[in-house]
Amino acid sequence: MERFNKTLKKLRFQLNAAIIGRAVISALIVFLLALHVYFIAWLGFGAHNRVLPYVNISLRTGTVLIAFYLILSANNALLSRLQVARWMDLKIDHQDDLYQNLIELKEQGEDEAIVDVLAIQAQKRVQEGNYKPPRWFKAAQVFTILFFLAGLGVMWGLSSQNFVLALRQFYSNTPQSIDYKKTIDVSPGSVTIGKGEELVISVLDADPRLTHRLFFRYGTAWRELGMGDNRYRFASLEDDIEYYVANEVAKSDTFRVKCLDEPYVRRWEVRYQYPPHTGLPARTDTLSLGNIEAYRHTVVNLNIHTNIPVKTAQMRFADGKTLDLQGDGNSFSLQIRVDQPTTWHLELNDALGRRNRPEEKSIQVLADLPPEVKILFPGEDTTLDQRMKLPLIISANDDFGLKDLSLRYHINDSPVQEVKIKSIIPSKVHNQDYLFDLKPFDLFPGDRVTYWAQVWDNSPDRQKAESARYVARFPSIAEIYEEIQRQESLKTSELQQSLEQTRDLQKEFEQKRRELLKEPDPSWQDKKQLEDILQQQEELAENVDNIAQDFQDLIDRLHNNEALSAETLQKMQKIQELMEEISNDELRAAMDKFQDALENMNPQDLLKAMEEFKFSMEDFAQRIDQTLQLLESIKKEQAVEKALQISQEIEKSQAALKDKTADSKQNPQSLAADQDNIRERYDELKKELENLSKMLDPQRDKEVMQQLQDLMQDMKQSRPEDDMSSSAQSMRQNRPQSSMQSQSAALEKMRRFTMKLGEMKESMGGGSQREISQAMQTAIRELLIFSKNHESLHGRLGDDPFPIMQELIAQYDGLQILVNKLFATPQMTLFVPPKFYMDLSDTNRAYRDIFINVSEMQYYRLPEHMKTIQKGLNLMVYDLMQALNDSSSGGGGGGMESLMQMLQQMGQEQMAMQMLTQQLMMQLQQQGGRMDAAMQQQIQKLAADQQRLADNLKRALQNDPEAQKQGNAIKQIIEEAEAVARQLRSNQLNQDLLRRQENIISRLLDAQRSINKRDTTQKRKGETAQQQFPQQRGEIDLQELRRAALLDDSYKSLPPAYQQLIIKYLRYLSDTGL
Repeated sequence: MERFNKTLKKLRFQLNAAIIGRAVISALIVFLLALHVYFIAWLGFGAHNRVLPYVNISLRTGTVLIAFYLILSANNALLSRLQVARWMDLKIDHQDDLYQNLIELKEQGEDEAIVDVLAIQAQKRVQEGNYKPPRWFKAAQVFTILFFLAGLGVMWGLSSQNFVLALRQFYSNTPQSIDYKKTIDVSPGSVTIGKGEELVISVLDADPRLTHRLFFRYGTAWRELGMGDNRYRFASLEDDIEYYVANEVAKSDTFRVKCLDEPYVRRWEVRYQYPPHTGLPARTDTLSLGNIEAYRHTVVNLNIHTNIPVKTAQMRFADGKTLDLQGDGNSFSLQIRVDQPTTWHLELNDALGRRNRPEEKSIQVLADLPPEVKILFPGEDTTLDQRMKLPLIISANDDFGLKDLSLRYHINDSPVQEVKIKSIIPSKVHNQDYLFDLKPFDLFPGDRVTYWAQVWDNSPDRQKAESARYVARFPSIAEIYEEIQRQESLKTSELQQSLEQTRDLQKEFEQKRRELLKEPDPSWQDKKQLEDILQQQEELAENVDNIAQDFQDLIDRLHNNEALSAETLQKMQKIQELMEEISNDELRAAMDKFQDALENMNPQDLLKAMEEFKFSMEDFAQRIDQTLQLLESIKKEQAVEKALQISQEIEKSQAALKDKTADSKQNPQSLAADQDNIRERYDELKKELENLSKMLDPQRDKEVMQQLQDLMQDMKQSRPEDDMSSSAQSMRQNRPQSSMQSQSAALEKMRRFTMKLGEMKESMGGGSQREISQAMQTAIRELLIFSKNHESLHGRLGDDPFPIMQELIAQYDGLQILVNKLFATPQMTLFVPPKFYMDLSDTNRAYRDIFINVSEMQYYRLPEHMKTIQKGLNLMVYDLMQALNDSSSGGGGGGMESLMQMLQQMGQEQMAMQMLTQQLMMQLQQQGGRMDAAMQQQIQKLAADQQRLADNLKRALQNDPEAQKQGNAIKQIIEEAEAVARQLRSNQLNQDLLRRQENIISRLLDAQRSINKRDTTQKRKGETAQQQFPQQRGEIDLQELRRAALLDDSYKSLPPAYQQLIIKYLRYLSDTGL
């Protein structure tokens, strides 16, 4: 038993020693791991980091706790004797638990014999079995432990110095005091380098134990960079920086690196001092970047400002010449004189020895340009009129100055002559109005005057300029009349075409109207056709307006040429006014009404509008036809006028040639050519007289025909052409005395012919006047008969109109026959006043209204229409009587002047009434739309004044022939004024009322302009042409009316309160610029 106990004891010791050994080794490994963790923290945080002591304490505490835990666990795991026996039973399992039973029996005090027997068996079994204790660690665990220890050893060996320091600090938990370098020396410090160059920053004599870092900034924010090998390299530095180097112990000073650009000029200043003759002030140019542009001999001061300080600055020219600029730092200057163009570049050298990039600059010499001169007006070849005055507008300019402006010319092939216009010209740009008077040159028809302008500049080189050359040709009377006849033929053809189109359009319209009478409900196709007809009529009206305007231009040219007599020009002006009346307001009103009816498509309204439009189209065609007849009727007068003018021209030219022949300085060959020219024009006169003889009517123009035959017989017998040929031949033979005798004979004969042509003209005018007077007297007698018969019919009108309808229709047809017969008289339209047409139109409209009312059984309106007819017949008689008196008395300009004064006074009164109306409207708005008694009284006074203005215009239209010539315009003013008066009597104040009042003012101004235009036409003479500029007549008249309104009696009669309102209103208009 004892031997077994020893064996058991030994085995127990071995097993428990293994448990204790594993615990100790594990605790040791934990300690090594904690030490390594501390070493890593020491490396990471640094030896002097405040966190490190806490890490140390934590690791120590953890290590002790873990080791205590491991030892305590090992102690608890120690095996007892019974546990060792059990281990032995399990080691070699005999299925009898011998060792455990032995120990339990021994401890229980069982029989010793049994115990001994079991002890012997147990000992035997121990000796036979292999009860070797297990190893402390398995092979894999041993390998792991060895690998772990080897790894730690390697890592600690590689940083042995640091590990030793860390181990000491781990042991003492106190950092070891280390002496570091307290300063940092940096290279290169503060430095200046070129932009884009390399920069290396390094730490001199760096402490290897410390980590150095580079801090730098461009602006305000610092940036950090690591310094490998205690240096850092900027490959290409572009901007200025500040930098310093720092480590754990120290920080260097802050240094500045300045990066300099390549030197260049930041600002150029070129100051020019021009030569005195240019008159230019000195100026400074900062935008040319050194490029110099100046006139020759200009002194140039060149100033430059560089981006960086430079040492030297030089101008290097293309020919190799150099000039040094004076200055230092950033500013340099130089003065040079511009003599010739060249190129150069600026060379700059800075403190680093660098040069700027060369940029080529130029010096350009500006040319002193020659002057320019143009003839702006007429600016083309022209034809002279009889006034022989050519207005010119000459424009000249030069870059510095002008002088000696002249007009050069030559007549035909004569030598060039010159007229000085202006010698001293103070400005560089000069516009000159000049009237070139050609009368002193005694031009013959066909002569050509070539002219041009010439001017010099004020430079010492005396440069001159000439304008383009133009030709002014003096036409003959025959050429002037050919142009007149061509224009008249063109306008006649256009009017004839318009008349034909109008008649075709009438037929188409009448057919469509008859279709709608049968089928009153129009279709879409009907509407489209009617719109097309309306559109065509509008185009025809516009064409006639254009023809009237072109005819007015022709009349203006005739006035300038003085080719026609005043009587013929007045007739042509009357024709032009008739052309303007073709497309009158009544036609346009009918077209507007027709357009409205087409838009509404009411069958009944459409038929009425078509009926009115039909009559308007008839009036339109009739007026065109009358105008055509009138144009045809004045051709004979124009032919006589043309022959008379040609004869007078020949007489004048022959007299001028005689005076030249008496001058011995004249060229005989040139005089002979002039005589041949006169002979050719005499042949033209004979042809014109032959054409005139074909135009005359043997019955109507019997007296003129006889005078023409006598004249032609005289010309045939006297043969002045032989005298002209003899004169030309004598001049070519240089026999001036003989030539002058022939010229005197020819001149005497031409004077006789001219006198006879003048008598023919008077005879033709007198015959036409007598025929017109007879036709007017006949029409007056017949109209009086019509008036008397109509008065009888009116008295017989009862509730049933049919008993008198037959006679009424016959009376209407008779009136149309009377009118057609009246206007069949040539040139009757020239003498019938416009008021006659208005009264005739009202009468015809009344007849048509009667026929329409009867067809619609509206008998209650017949008496009113009958009165209108009676009134119209009487007024037509009155109109013709006035026209007859005017034709016999000849009229005058006093009527125009009195009518103009009346219209001006009415315009002032209307302006005052409009201003008062506006003030009353403003007061009405302030009172919330309520009228007091005083306001109503003032409105009624305004209504009376407005009606008085309309009544005055009615009286003028009835009695004043000049007012009747403005019949349509004045009638519209009357209608507007009466409409305003009706609104005012109803106490209506609104914007429509103001609009009507403005229309009245506008129409009054238009009437004044029309009268002024006609008066100017009648009084126009051949005067010197002057340059005139258009004025805003309407605005001027309105301002004058506003001022004159304050002096009007109607204004003075207003209450003081209203006068103050008008004053306030006028001030408001003045302040606002209205």
